[in-house]
Amino acid sequence: MNTYIALLRGINVGGNKLIKMQELKTVLGALQYENIRTYIQSGNVVFESEEAPREQLAGAISQRIKESFGFEVPVIIRTLEELEAVIAGNPFPLTEPEEFKRLYVSFLGAEPAPEALEKIRPYEEGADKLRVIGKEMYTLYEVSVSESPLFKVPLDKLLGTTLTARNWNTLNKVAALARKP
Repeated sequence: MNTYIALLRGINVGGNKLIKMQELKTVLGALQYENIRTYIQSGNVVFESEEAPREQLAGAISQRIKESFGFEVPVIIRTLEELEAVIAGNPFPLTEPEEFKRLYVSFLGAEPAPEALEKIRPYEEGADKLRVIGKEMYTLYEVSVSESPLFKVPLDKLLGTTLTARNWNTLNKVAALARKP
């Protein structure tokens, strides 16, 4: 069995696309996934399954959510090893706990094309900093997400792929959950 992390985009935000985590576990259980665990209400699911292409896993979860809840939810899959590499690959030299509160990782549905990366280049070195490494985008905010000019920039459209972001604390908690048998 392999450990996977499903990152759901845009559920339980602002009273939209509401899914209770117990119901989500039931939906994934119907797909024959095992040892299903969730972390907070924002769509972080750890599960075990036989090895399968991540697009197949994401498609199956997304389809089952649509059938069960009546709305579409983009799903991005990472393995535990990939999640560990994301944590180890943080490009920002942070040391203070307060700094990590301003660090987010966006998980991309696909690796952006070179021309898409050129479109976000103007946003890389402002007060807020961006780095795209493979299929992840690290963002270090000067103050906070809600106060950032980047908050209104449609980065998913510029990159040409769906994305879903997690703060550094959540990312590490999900990784810890995934490490447990």
